[in-house]
Amino acid sequence: MILAAGGSTRLGRPKQLVRLRGRTLLERAVSTALRATAGPVIVVVGAEAQRLRSLVARMRAQRAEIVHHPGWREGMATSLRRGLDAVPRNARAVLFMIADQPHVDVRSLARLIAAWRRRPSQPAAAAHSGRLGAPAILPRRTFAALRALSGDEGARRVLAASRSVTRVDLPEAAVDVDTAEDLRRLSLRPARRFGPVHRSRS
Repeated sequence: MILAAGGSTRLGRPKQLVRLRGRTLLERAVSTALRATAGPVIVVVGAEAQRLRSLVARMRAQRAEIVHHPGWREGMATSLRRGLDAVPRNARAVLFMIADQPHVDVRSLARLIAAWRRRPSQPAAAAHSGRLGAPAILPRRTFAALRALSGDEGARRVLAASRSVTRVDLPEAAVDVDTAEDLRRLSLRPARRFGPVHRSRS
């Protein structure tokens, strides 16, 4: 599930449509998800929904399903609930992504998936900057807790409340686009390379 419904108020323009090295951030996220997974890719959109829908349609990605969330202004928690409504009933877990982490690639997701498969009953999450966050895989047993979130609360709150989480060191996940300064730094610097990832558990 790619959460891409926000209004990008801090950036001042839709971050999902920001182009970096020839591709929009949303295109990068959808392409990465499709290459890393075999199941459906749910893209939750809200602000600029029609433009984002058209962008994904042009990718001709049959496994990508656009889910429109008209209540996106109510916060991330409502986007999570809207996306969960579209999750197949036989899904054991959901891999959550956000659209503005340009350095999270197929290898990043492969490491996360491999770590989750070792303990599929437990959440697995990217560890960076001293905290847990997206991308993250949450098993079905956490869905009720996700649905109980409110406002701008996201999966990080559920991860923090979990007794055990498989941590996957993904320093590349620390890079996101929230402000014009974030975008300037990304535009000025070449794509970063990150060292090997060492997995630990809590």
